[in-house]
Amino acid sequence: MDDEAAGRAAERGGVILPRQRTDEPGPGFRVPALRMELLVHGVGGTTPETMLDDPHLKQMTGDTVSGTYRRWQDQDAERRPADYRGNAVLEAYSWARLTSGAASRAFWLLLLPFMLVNLAHWMRPAEPEPSEPEPFESESAEPESAEPESAEPGSADGSENSPDRRDRALYEALVRVIAGSLTVLLTAAACEIALDLLAWQCAADGRCVAQHSWLVFVLGGHGGWWGMPGRRLVVAALVPLAMLGVLGRLSRMTWSSYEAVRPMDAERGNGPEPIEMERDGFWYGEAAVGRLRLLHLAAGLLTVAWAVLVPVLAHDLGADGSAGLGVAAWTGVVLLAALVALGAVLLVALAAGPGRELLSPRAQLRPVLGVLAAVFLYAAWSRHGWLPTGELPGVQRGLAALVAAQVVLVLALGVVAWRMTHRQPSPSPVDPELTIPAPDGSTVPDSGFGGPNGAALRNLTGPVTAMLGCGVGGLFTAGAALFTGQRLGSGLQAAPLLVWAASGATLLLPVLLVVGARLGRRLVRTAASLRPQVLAAYDEPGTSTDSARTGQIAKALSGARLTESAAGLLAAFAALAGVLSVVALVGSLAVGRSPEAVTAKDGMVLSHFTTVLQNLGGWLTTVLVLGLLVLGLKAYDSLTTRRSVGIIWDIGTFWPRAAHPLAPPCYAERAVPDIEARIRAWLKGDPGRRLVLSAHSQGTVLAAAALWQLDPETRSRVALLTYGSPLRRLYGRFFPAYMGPEKLARLERDVPRWDNLFRLTDPIGGPVRVPAQASGPQTGPDLPPFPDPVAFGRTQDDPILVPIRAHFDYRLDPRFIAARDALLRAMSAP
Repeated sequence: MDDEAAGRAAERGGVILPRQRTDEPGPGFRVPALRMELLVHGVGGTTPETMLDDPHLKQMTGDTVSGTYRRWQDQDAERRPADYRGNAVLEAYSWARLTSGAASRAFWLLLLPFMLVNLAHWMRPAEPEPSEPEPFESESAEPESAEPESAEPGSADGSENSPDRRDRALYEALVRVIAGSLTVLLTAAACEIALDLLAWQCAADGRCVAQHSWLVFVLGGHGGWWGMPGRRLVVAALVPLAMLGVLGRLSRMTWSSYEAVRPMDAERGNGPEPIEMERDGFWYGEAAVGRLRLLHLAAGLLTVAWAVLVPVLAHDLGADGSAGLGVAAWTGVVLLAALVALGAVLLVALAAGPGRELLSPRAQLRPVLGVLAAVFLYAAWSRHGWLPTGELPGVQRGLAALVAAQVVLVLALGVVAWRMTHRQPSPSPVDPELTIPAPDGSTVPDSGFGGPNGAALRNLTGPVTAMLGCGVGGLFTAGAALFTGQRLGSGLQAAPLLVWAASGATLLLPVLLVVGARLGRRLVRTAASLRPQVLAAYDEPGTSTDSARTGQIAKALSGARLTESAAGLLAAFAALAGVLSVVALVGSLAVGRSPEAVTAKDGMVLSHFTTVLQNLGGWLTTVLVLGLLVLGLKAYDSLTTRRSVGIIWDIGTFWPRAAHPLAPPCYAERAVPDIEARIRAWLKGDPGRRLVLSAHSQGTVLAAAALWQLDPETRSRVALLTYGSPLRRLYGRFFPAYMGPEKLARLERDVPRWDNLFRLTDPIGGPVRVPAQASGPQTGPDLPPFPDPVAFGRTQDDPILVPIRAHFDYRLDPRFIAARDALLRAMSAP
């Protein structure tokens, strides 16, 4: 063996390979440029070994959380491109650990209200497209801010004065204020439990103190130094402060792991003005989330200060306060005025958005800490003879004001969303007609899949989701307070508004039963109507429509159509949340007591009924919270559960934390820059290289977001292959301002080719329905739907019944291989 051959062998790991016989190339032969297929998985945490169908992998880029992998024999493919003529090197990007890497992430489910209101920020209606091909959001190119929250109205060109921009500014301001109210609500819940139920009511009840002596530090120690009510409140306030500290720490940890990872700097070129998803810094929210985090922590601290100050001030101003406490009373009034002033400043800062505050968040946090310390000193002043009675003063009115403000804010948000929708043109007409495919290529008409083309709920998904977030937050608060009161013993009463809310939670049972029955009935009816079409599609004239196989396929087709009910379910539960909030608010303010107290003298039956409602409401909310924790833990351990609930979680955590910094972290702020950087780096190595971005399920959303971040020249060298994609079915309909039809059409125009594959049995993926005029000679990215299953019964090729694969295993389908090979041939380098 010569030295040159030995050297090449050493570069390949020291393995001496026998020389392969190849045809001698002619004088004008040129080694073709390498092509790569970059795989991006979807829900369920697919491993790189599964994606590449090989247990022996080499990690090419990334760390233990996310990265790209190749088969061991492909790790040096760039050195021998001739070996890949007519094919492409496979590389897999794995991001599963960004969403399911630790069991502790199950506890993020307890912050579901924060996630919902953060989603509402991104669900705003799309603004009308300009007549010229100019920026969808011109201010998005403003370079002074590089964070998700820079997606705000207003720019240096004066376009912020247009009605559309003003409505957008008002919409986002309202969502941020609603998000702030949820932080206040969570803190108020902790104050209700620690300050009202423990330090105020239980400490004043000798039996409660005796039964829970292990809480002696909070309950006053039978006359110890902190036995005075004001001092007990200060000590109990450590509980909500500790909760805020944990949330702040957790937010900062995820902030440093996700938002603080800077994307690659890259030239955007001189192409058309960017749309929202093309903006620099869209996936870099370090500054915005950091500012919002400080503002929300300040709001929580003000809530704690309010809960401590109001009962102490009420005592000093009341009949129990002696003449010697006049100075103390005036001190309390000054502190109350300072709290109101600081609250107003925070409100304005939240509405203005990160980067537009009059004072920096740190500058606003310092006086809040100072006032909180002053309130603690004021409350700890000696007040001999002060005996607490009843409920903690100020809690009921404060909660009522908070819930009323949330209802008004959501209604205002709905008005703004409707006004934005009213100025929109009708969506581009795209024929939604589909056919049930058969293995032989024949088709049977069917138009029941994929849902309508327009935005879900007539562009009101944002207000609806915000109302649901407020309702879930109120339910968690009420359930926690009521359950704690029940566990501490009889005689303790949570705030009437919370009791009314928890009692109303029992309505969830009949509502869930009705919803389940209606969905089940729709599933059965649709499946029955699809049975003849199934037999026609598979050309099974001798088979009965009542056969088990026919029913199995029809049920899969029917079940996939239930996804279109998601918008209706969202609206129904949001409406229930709104009704319960109003009923609890009106009921508590009208009578000022809990339902049980109101009916105590109205007969045994009615009194017993309201008591059962209260107790059941507390237990139901507790079961709901524990169920979320169990679901999260099971999803971590179980692939089936993770796949079942993964798409909901992945949608909720896909978007940056633009409205609520304590929401679960945005994994896309790590994944999208990862994919973008890998594409740029690999294509930069050789101008002749071409890349096929092959993505499944939620991975198709990450792939589209990464392509939007590429400059036009780089994007022109990348083809897109999507399968099982929720781009239009879930994202386009629920987030029209960012992934609506016009945005998808622009993406389809900017890439050399985009093929979209789907099945009618898929409950998540579907057609993207890009308007035909955007595709030139083609009819759009959508290829005909795959038959599923590929065979009805036993065949020579499939002697055992083929399973219905629905949303998974697209790459095992023989028609997928044909579509992928066709795309690779089309992407051959010139």
